[in-house]
Amino acid sequence: MRLTWSRLGTIILAGFIGLPALATVDQALIAGGWQEITFDGKDANRFAPDTSGGISVLSDNSVSLIQMPIDVDLSKTPLLSWRWQVAKPAPPSDLSTKGKDDRSLALYVAFPFVPEEASAFERFRRSVVEAIAGERAPGRVLTYVWGGNGERGERVRSPYFGDSGMITILRPASATAGQWFDETVDIAEDYRRVFGSSAPDPVSIAIGSDSDDTLSLIEGVIADVGFIASPDLSNEAAN
Repeated sequence: MRLTWSRLGTIILAGFIGLPALATVDQALIAGGWQEITFDGKDANRFAPDTSGGISVLSDNSVSLIQMPIDVDLSKTPLLSWRWQVAKPAPPSDLSTKGKDDRSLALYVAFPFVPEEASAFERFRRSVVEAIAGERAPGRVLTYVWGGNGERGERVRSPYFGDSGMITILRPASATAGQWFDETVDIAEDYRRVFGSSAPDPVSIAIGSDSDDTLSLIEGVIADVGFIASPDLSNEAAN
């Protein structure tokens, strides 16, 4: 059975909690622990293993994500690294505006809800999230994208998550198609800069693509996603 979710920001947050699925996700990915998140009235993307060892994503006037629960200790492995390639990119888009925010690829990192650090609005909204998805629904999300009309490193407040989420452009829509790019981001530091507090350990990651606003065709691959220690921590362990 495929579960669908409204694109309201609170419901998207609620989606990062482990759901059954899936017709548009290859069985090998399902066996590996990936689960699908779809949206009401929207066609789903297609996800499959790639010959690079990564995950291929085909988005054709569609939008959906796959997510996986994770167990990570940010005090030991605060960096997230991966590589990705887009053969057919989405057109430039305004990531800050609902209905105009298509992106070729996106990697999401979801964190648990921490009441004592949440804003008044986040606490108010929490009752809605928990009513739909339960107490385990995450509270905040960092998103890293290939897409948008901004510059590399630019941060954009999520039009869906509000003050619970931030988008960082790592590769703009104009990045070279067909070329592999390596990325490494400091999840702990990004969380501190965005939300002003220490990061709790994340509860899940998700991979997505979005082409339904521009009616476009996107082909991309993301591979070697993993949390790693910072050079400073690695040197300390060696000594």
